[in-house]
Amino acid sequence: MEPDNNPLLNNPNTPPVPSASDTGSPALAPPVPPAVATVPAVKNRAAGNHIPAKPNPGLRETLETVILALILAFTFRTFCVEAFVIPTGSMAPTLSGAHFRAVCPMCGYNFNVNANVDQQWLPVRDPETGQITSTMVQLNNGELTDPNAIPAPGYSMCPNCHFEIPADDLRGKPIIKRIYSTNNSSETLHFPYTYNGDRILVMKYLYWFSPPKRWDVVVFREPMFGKQNFIKRLVGLPGNTVEIVNGDVFINGKIAHKPVDVEKAMLQVVYNNDFYPIDAGKQRINGNRWSNPWVGEPQISAAGKWFTGGPVIHFSTGRPDAVGHLNFIQRNSYLYNDLGYNANPYWNGHHLVGNLYLRTVWISRSPDSAVRMTVGPATNRFRVTLAHDGALKLFQFDTAKSAYQPISPKNMSIFHAPTALQPGKAYRLAFSNTQHEARFWINGRLMLQYAAPWTLTDALKVADIRRSTGEQETPRIQIDVTGGCTLRHLLLMRDIYYTQMKIRFPGNSSIDPDGTLPGTGTMGHPITLKKGQYFMLGDNSNDSEDSRAWYRVEPVLRNMHLPMGVVPQRYILGRAFMVYWPAGFRPMRAINWAIIPNIGRMRFIR
Repeated sequence: MEPDNNPLLNNPNTPPVPSASDTGSPALAPPVPPAVATVPAVKNRAAGNHIPAKPNPGLRETLETVILALILAFTFRTFCVEAFVIPTGSMAPTLSGAHFRAVCPMCGYNFNVNANVDQQWLPVRDPETGQITSTMVQLNNGELTDPNAIPAPGYSMCPNCHFEIPADDLRGKPIIKRIYSTNNSSETLHFPYTYNGDRILVMKYLYWFSPPKRWDVVVFREPMFGKQNFIKRLVGLPGNTVEIVNGDVFINGKIAHKPVDVEKAMLQVVYNNDFYPIDAGKQRINGNRWSNPWVGEPQISAAGKWFTGGPVIHFSTGRPDAVGHLNFIQRNSYLYNDLGYNANPYWNGHHLVGNLYLRTVWISRSPDSAVRMTVGPATNRFRVTLAHDGALKLFQFDTAKSAYQPISPKNMSIFHAPTALQPGKAYRLAFSNTQHEARFWINGRLMLQYAAPWTLTDALKVADIRRSTGEQETPRIQIDVTGGCTLRHLLLMRDIYYTQMKIRFPGNSSIDPDGTLPGTGTMGHPITLKKGQYFMLGDNSNDSEDSRAWYRVEPVLRNMHLPMGVVPQRYILGRAFMVYWPAGFRPMRAINWAIIPNIGRMRFIR
């Protein structure tokens, strides 16, 4: 039970929130500490009798040290930091729940695939005969107890080159095949090795001393039944009116910007040219042929030519003032809000994403070198230019004039003038355009930052145009260069697109059998948060049980007149700040648990 002076428990008429160990919930459950062994009596062999063991100062001091360490650990766990396990993929790819591992056989890109812990192959006893057979079992809030009990989806889509990887080609070898028979049919299911979710540390009482901040990743008691711990990203604060339009979050009528570190932590890959597929130009199983979405102009001419047939891109020319254009062409599912982590990447909508991040290493061979990067759809498009003398300029596209308008450095929140460029030197360039905010980096230093005014009214006008025409804006991604150059490590990423999720009533509910009721906080259905109320969203926006989708309020909270989709302040357990034990590795296949930590994936949570 929490102490009486806990400000999070601000309603004396409401019983305190139990810990995860009280409820027995598998979701985000803290690990159980080991017991301390006792020391048996020692036999006196010379006398042939059993006598009480004499005190051993060294042993006693060791036991005292161990006991003291356990007491301190329990105290630290109770009042400061607690460990939890991520059970599901609602925060993927920021945090992984139980998952399979995949490596694309075409491009070599590594990624995780969600493992549904609510569907497992388990032994079941027949109540009539008492015979035990194994079959697929539907669980409620399942927990991973057998790493070979969860079937993989039939195919997993590589988020980089969109190759469809069959279930029997995942990394968890050996892959067990089982026949699942129903009354009408049977199918073969594949069971790769399942890795547990990320283990995280949570600062429990941080919010005693400072209020929660937007974009914090928090652990809280879900308000529908009050039986599980959830982990989501906090988006709405008390006093905020929250509405999601065109994939963006609007707070009190203005678009919500992200801090730089949060923005980078939430980015998801669109295409990484370092992972160039080996089957480029060849026909795949689904009939498609992959070709590089980066297309250079001119292809071949007297002015110059582009080479885009590999992980390193070149523009060759004999003229130092020749200009080459490199465009990212929208093909297949590129630039959409698909996520390779999900079994069905198209779940809950198929939307073009205009919030993008472009990065490359540029090596120029011309003394008159220059580079220009353009990112975004027409209603949210920025262009940055960098000349050989160090001149740095930012432009914004004006749809009314169909022209780019310069942005004065006086209107930017950050601006640093770079020095003159040196031919042959490698420059790491990055340009992001997210939530109508442009940022540009040179060699890791943020050189400029500008947030354009963009209101809910502006966003709704764009939404009306999309609805009337049935078309979405295709973003422009373009790199223009002057003189011959090389582009290495070309990477395009996107921000999270928050979908217009419906309220998810249970399958046996008669309230909304067609699933048509709009989600809380979605377009046209904003929610205004009162004192002590918060709004939560998952980073896996396509498939997250969060504030948009909740369909009831726990009865104990009804005296607070709490609306659906809201988390009360006293249900917030703390802020997640570190992944201390990512899913690791098995030393050998004979050992069925991944006991070797993946040190490279230990990280702070942004």
